[in-house]
Amino acid sequence: MRSISRNAHLNDPSVLDDEDLQLVHALQLAPRASWASLAPILGVHSTTLAARWSRLTSAGIAWVVAHPVGSRLSPLTAFIEVLCETTKRDEVVDALSEIPDVVSLDVSARNRDLLLTVSAASMAHFTEDILPAIAEVSGVEHLSTSFSTRMHTIADSWMIRALSPEQAKLVSQLNDRAVPGKAASRVNTDILRELSTDGRLSASEIARKLGMSEPTVRRQLRSAISQGFVSFRCELSQDVSGTPITAEWFATVPASEHLAFARHVAQIPGLRLCASTTGRTNFLLTFWLRSVSEVPHIEALLAGAIPTVEFRESAIALRIVKRLGWLLGEGGRATGRVIAPSWGASTL
Repeated sequence: MRSISRNAHLNDPSVLDDEDLQLVHALQLAPRASWASLAPILGVHSTTLAARWSRLTSAGIAWVVAHPVGSRLSPLTAFIEVLCETTKRDEVVDALSEIPDVVSLDVSARNRDLLLTVSAASMAHFTEDILPAIAEVSGVEHLSTSFSTRMHTIADSWMIRALSPEQAKLVSQLNDRAVPGKAASRVNTDILRELSTDGRLSASEIARKLGMSEPTVRRQLRSAISQGFVSFRCELSQDVSGTPITAEWFATVPASEHLAFARHVAQIPGLRLCASTTGRTNFLLTFWLRSVSEVPHIEALLAGAIPTVEFRESAIALRIVKRLGWLLGEGGRATGRVIAPSWGASTL
C-alpha cells in the first residue's frame, strides 16, 4: 500500500498512512488493547491513537466486532447456498440480512445467488428455527447446506503486517485469550450483544447501557473471553486493504490429507477462510486478492499443497453484504448498522 503525504491524508480520510496501518495491525493482534498500553509500543500518544481510531470507525474503514463463530457458545457453523428468483434478489438479500444467525452474506457470481454463513448454538436450533426462517423468505427457491466439520483458519488471523516483528510480539502479549478447559460460568449474553455493535466497548460503557453494575459486567466479560464464548476481530474495509477481490474455492481433499492441506494453505497470503465441510465438496477456501488475475496463481499454490486435491469450482464474490452481523456498503465499508447474533439463550 502506497505512502502518501500527511496533507493528502488529512484531505482524504479514506486513504490510510503508515500510522493508520500500524494501528489497524495492532488491533488485529489485540482488538481490545487500551490506547495507553499501545501508545509506547507504537510510539504515538494515546489521545492521538483514540482520535485516529475514531476517524477510521466514523468513515466505516475499520471496526472491532465481537462474534460467536466457532465458539463454545455457537459451535455449529453452516454454509448455505441460496438460489432465488432473479427479480427478487434484492428483497431476498435484505430479508436474509435481518436474520441474526445469518452472520455473513455474500452475493455470488456463479452456481448460487448467495452464500450464507450461519452460526448456531445447536443442530436443533439450526433445523427448527434458523433454516425455516431462511426458507420462508419470499423469493428463495432452493437451499443447499453444508456444515463445517473443522474451521482451520478464519479471518480473525488475517493481518495487514504493518508492525515490526518486535512491535507485533509486544502487542500480541496484550491480547486476552480463551483458557482451554476453563469451566463454564454464567454470562449474560446481553453483554455480548452490546459487544457485537462495538467490540471495544468498556465494561463501564456496557454497564451504563444495560443498567448493570460495572464490576458484574467486568467479571462476566472476563469470564466470557476466558471460556471461549466470544472472539474479537478488527475488520478493515476491503476497498482500502489493497485486496478488493474476494475469491472462493470449493475443493475435495482426501480425509487423511485435511490437516496437511490446511497447514499448507495457511501459509498462502490473503487467506480469509479455510474450512473442512460436509457436502459435495469437503473444503471451502476464501482469499482476498489484489485482482482477478491472481486467481490462477493462488490455484497453482493450492494445487501444490497435495497432489490429490480436486477443485470442483472457483468463484468471485460480487458483493459482501454482511460480515459478522455488520451490514456493509460500497467497498466493503461498515454502514454503522449491525444485526447482532442471537448468542443463544439470554443467560449462560
